[in-house]
Amino acid sequence: MSSNIRLLKVCQECGKEFIAKTTVTKNCSNICAKRAWKKRQREKKIETAIESEKKVISQEIKNPELSQKEILSIKETCNYIGISRPTFYKLVKAGTLQITRYGGRVFISRNEIKKAFNI
Repeated sequence: MSSNIRLLKVCQECGKEFIAKTTVTKNCSNICAKRAWKKRQREKKIETAIESEKKVISQEIKNPELSQKEILSIKETCNYIGISRPTFYKLVKAGTLQITRYGGRVFISRNEIKKAFNI
């Protein structure tokens, strides 16, 4: 059973008028439909990035003692800067970050982080 519906619509992507054969058609051609799909995917990716950034900010707010500490451990430093553990050690090896060792543990001053990254 086929439909004899013919509607004059405006393409949401390019703005041209076209005759739609269904009531749900939004684009005039396959090319415009692909462009619209790609735009939706791009917007979804941006939205996901914004949501993940909000989670990071909320984690910092939930952990106020981390923002008040002057001396941080490796894990705390990695979370604070937003880097991985191997990257942390690369920065130490390159001399970008100065660490302090005490009893087999590694610590880093918040001032050192601010000095290294101009925060």
